[in-house]
Amino acid sequence: MRTGDICDVLKLICRRGPISRVEIAQQTRFAQSYVGAIVREAQNRGFVVERGFAPSGGGRRRVLFELNPCLAQLVGIDMGTANLRLVVADFAGKVLSHRCLPSEASKGKDHLLRLVHVELKRALQQYPEIAAIGISHSGVIDQQAGKVLFWPKVSGWNDVPLKGILEEAYGLPTLIEDSVRSMAKAEQIFGLGKHLPQFVFVTIGMGIGCAIFFDGHLYEGADGLAGEFGHMTVEENGNLCTCGNRGCLELYSSASAIVGRVRAELGHGVGSSLGSEFGDHLDELTVEKIVAAAQAHDRLAERVITEAGMHLGTALAGIVNLLNPRKIILGGRVPQAASELFLSPLLYNLRHRALPQAVEKLEISVSQLGEESAALGAVLMTREIVLAARCREVSGSISMTNGVRPPEEEAERDTAPPISSKTGTA
Repeated sequence: MRTGDICDVLKLICRRGPISRVEIAQQTRFAQSYVGAIVREAQNRGFVVERGFAPSGGGRRRVLFELNPCLAQLVGIDMGTANLRLVVADFAGKVLSHRCLPSEASKGKDHLLRLVHVELKRALQQYPEIAAIGISHSGVIDQQAGKVLFWPKVSGWNDVPLKGILEEAYGLPTLIEDSVRSMAKAEQIFGLGKHLPQFVFVTIGMGIGCAIFFDGHLYEGADGLAGEFGHMTVEENGNLCTCGNRGCLELYSSASAIVGRVRAELGHGVGSSLGSEFGDHLDELTVEKIVAAAQAHDRLAERVITEAGMHLGTALAGIVNLLNPRKIILGGRVPQAASELFLSPLLYNLRHRALPQAVEKLEISVSQLGEESAALGAVLMTREIVLAARCREVSGSISMTNGVRPPEEEAERDTAPPISSKTGTA
């Protein structure tokens, strides 16, 4: 059996499971006998397990397979500007433990790296079967090189070879991924994007980002930079952004922008219940507090949240006109906290600025996943690293003397009529 063929089957089970052998054969175009041999070998080695039966249309029911949750344990860390979150999960993505602590990003690169090492050592002591590390990062990354190229909110964080640092320290394969893509991956497996081949995920937190799924796969762009939605221009002569551009969406619709705008207006003497509540402690102001004030009809809070939603609606209209998605999923603190206060102006602007035909069937939903979704997504992404290693083990120990021919030798049999579900086996 070829390593690539084994990997293709296991990755398909990983992404689409529970799945039957017939479905695997249809999607890989391998002969059913070849798929059956691969699945049987993977099952014997404990890589996959049976998960019940597919609904019957008459005849023999098809057995469904999924990856064995006990195949390995995985750890994911989400490195954010405000918090560092760590998740340990089994191979099916079931969370075994979850920790959240302040990242204190203002203390700089060395502090954050020490924090990551402390938390990883703690996790490895508690879960010695951890087989891979996934890092979800909110900076600009080079996923292939495993580097964080730029993190403007953390002093000294430029061209940091995070993958190499962690692999050298722990001897475990490590994956570095953008935090928005990590959240979108969790959404695809466990959330509102489950079983959807195409959708757009947008997160509005301290920053703003976007992940795009085409045919079940993340679109990364030529240089891996696709999805920098927060740096789309919505005000040509707007304020200067940390990226060097002016008028970026992130300056108007993110959580940090909303809080900063309210603080600034309170500082200029604008009347608000928030001024009375926080007085000289405006550093304690949060999006959630502003939302609560808006729900109590505080005019300043209502205006700032409304304008943030309208700016996001304008930017989303560009995505809708360009990509024509059927579903947009919104994640992050702002839509989850503000709900209709934020969504109503967003939808109003979106409908007025996008093509009516593109909006007609468009569905926009707010993610129901928790704040650990980015760390969980990083865990899910590391599974294919572990699978690749297991595939090499299988390929190295199996000879072709088991009577199963490779796919090209099965070509003639592939052209034969499919086995009837009433008489054949799944």
